[in-house]
Amino acid sequence: MEQQGYGYVVASIGELGGIVPYTSYSARISYIENNKEVIDNFTKAIQKGLDFVHKNDSETIAETILSFFPDTSLNDITNVVERYKAQDTWPKTTNFTKESFDHLQTIMIANGAIEEPVDYNSLIYTKD
Repeated sequence: MEQQGYGYVVASIGELGGIVPYTSYSARISYIENNKEVIDNFTKAIQKGLDFVHKNDSETIAETILSFFPDTSLNDITNVVERYKAQDTWPKTTNFTKESFDHLQTIMIANGAIEEPVDYNSLIYTKD
């Protein structure tokens, strides 16, 4: 729509919405404790992706993901990635802070996905 002159970006939901920890995984504590290598490798893979977007320019990132968007041009994807980079959309680490968790729950309560908040400490597993 923007390129065809029918509209333009007024604001970014990502920029206005704050930090929302949408990349996560759920597992029983027993699974986590019995499959530490799987959990560590998954976390390392997510971190590797974050490191990639922080260390590369927008066009390199766009070229890497282009095949996942077959109906979108390299130029369009590059522009979107550039916006994300300018807004500092991607976190630097895989840390899932209490503040970001609470923010996510506020969004989920507002849209009816959950009825009430859950205590951060009851759901977040930390390595000792």
